[in-house]
Amino acid sequence: MLFLLNDKVIEINTPEAHLLHRWREIGCGDPRTMRAQDAVDFAVKTFQAMSARAPEETALHDIAALIIAKTGANCLILKPTAAGGYEPRLRDVPMLVLETYLRGAANDGETRIRA
Repeated sequence: MLFLLNDKVIEINTPEAHLLHRWREIGCGDPRTMRAQDAVDFAVKTFQAMSARAPEETALHDIAALIIAKTGANCLILKPTAAGGYEPRLRDVPMLVLETYLRGAANDGETRIRA
């Protein structure tokens, strides 16, 4: 499954299995008892803690798995606020759009559209 976190497309095959395998390392608590809002709040806090440094791929996969499993959304946009925090926005982006983002822009000068 593809997941968009701000400007990064993350590919994660089995989000629920990933989450059940790593929830202790993630530090989110037992995901089976979490509500969707709890998952979003945890993702925002985790992303905010990572924003000072380059995020690790594993941490991005963890956030993606948590959001997919608990909300069903395939996109989380974290918009910076004036107070220094983030405003989360969940979306359901069409898969074709995510696949296009994953491949890169079609207007990069290398890709030619054939009629």
